[in-house]
Amino acid sequence: MTDAVTYGNLQLMLGETLLSVYQLNIIEEPGKHGRMYADAQTQEGAKDYLLYEEYGEVALYADRGEYLESIFQGIVTRMEVAAKGGRCEIHLEAVTRSYMMDLSELDFTFQDTAMSSHQLLQSVMQFYPDSQALIFVPDAPLGQIAVQYQETDWAFLNRMLSHYGAGIYPDSAMPGICMRMGLMDDSEETDWDALPYTVMRDAAPKGEEKGQKGQMCYIVEADDILPLGVKTVFHGQELYTGGICRHIRQGILVNEYRLYFREGMEISRYNNPLLCGVSQYGTVTEVRRNRIRAALENDALIFCDDQYFYPYSTVAASPDGSGWYCMPKPGDPVRIFFPSGDEREGYAVSNIEGESQPGQDSPISNPDLKDIIMPDGKGVKFIAGGIEVCVGDFLGDIMLTDDGKIQMKVKKEKDLGIYSEGAVYFMTEEDGMIEASAGTQIQIKNDAGGEICMTDDTVRIEASSIENN
Repeated sequence: MTDAVTYGNLQLMLGETLLSVYQLNIIEEPGKHGRMYADAQTQEGAKDYLLYEEYGEVALYADRGEYLESIFQGIVTRMEVAAKGGRCEIHLEAVTRSYMMDLSELDFTFQDTAMSSHQLLQSVMQFYPDSQALIFVPDAPLGQIAVQYQETDWAFLNRMLSHYGAGIYPDSAMPGICMRMGLMDDSEETDWDALPYTVMRDAAPKGEEKGQKGQMCYIVEADDILPLGVKTVFHGQELYTGGICRHIRQGILVNEYRLYFREGMEISRYNNPLLCGVSQYGTVTEVRRNRIRAALENDALIFCDDQYFYPYSTVAASPDGSGWYCMPKPGDPVRIFFPSGDEREGYAVSNIEGESQPGQDSPISNPDLKDIIMPDGKGVKFIAGGIEVCVGDFLGDIMLTDDGKIQMKVKKEKDLGIYSEGAVYFMTEEDGMIEASAGTQIQIKNDAGGEICMTDDTVRIEASSIENN
């Protein structure tokens, strides 16, 4: 057990200026930036210098004689300076440098399902060169898409860690951005068994899933300076520092620790509510059955080992792979729609941009027609009493009607050919009729030279032998 720290042993450095502290409150909680509120004093002549010229860096140390023990390091967010009786009184509010990760809301999409949890966390931290992060969550592939939508890096990391029941534990005593992600197994040696303590149980129904251990909290005051989220042994039980409050009481620095079992430190998984109803725009890169891959406008990764497949919202589909599909092709624009805050529920839908001016005969101009038209002119028209299959911008079509009739049309003087390696039969039921009509001529011939030619008023038959009954 270390010796107590008095206010006389505290050294508060505001930039390069040493201040004398007489009031102090430091609060540290999981997933939040460490905060310090301090009242200090110095010579009155330093007032203007502190306000206008001093750096915004602040550090609090305990003088242990042979060395200085760091208690808090961060940046000033608010400062008040008052001149009183030849002294300069200063009120400071400061946060840990992790606050720098919580300034800008960003939009990024991580589509590599083979990307591990550690790679994802490190890819975010790489933009903060003075950062240190110890990661204590399983290093397994994500297996899903990860979307950062209108979230700061700090909020995004906290949410992604909640997928593993873990949180962020900033180390307020370290310079720069320093944190632990998840709970470490190493234990800090303490000797607190002889100290008075309080046991508290949160028995609210919302905490029942954590069990009795998850509801228990031990509150103990000690002289040791421990960081947030570390393990210690208290009365033979492994507990973690899940909350810290440091303050000055009767001239002595008091460190109040809230100790929890591992179950009590677990963070329930949560999603980003701002993602609900959002669409991300992209371009199809690959199609596989009823799923697609897409390059999105806000992709965070240039290359993916295993890019995410989105379900595509088709016209009609069935689980066994049968049914009617209308899938896009690579290069088509799509939207990735997220119906809830859980990015795993996102799916792809078609994306139509710009304005259209269809002609009067265009199926698009009639909302009563249910047509599927491809860009190259192929289409299926659901007409009254049947279905029409067309090609080449309706230059040719086949109509199937509900009464069993089949009608083929060819427009603009195009040929209609019926080919078969075997025989071609035209048959009707008894008393049925086969009718053929043409504008000027009907001609029937074979490769052997036989020919029947019918014009307006003439029938000509040519063959080596003509038999007539």
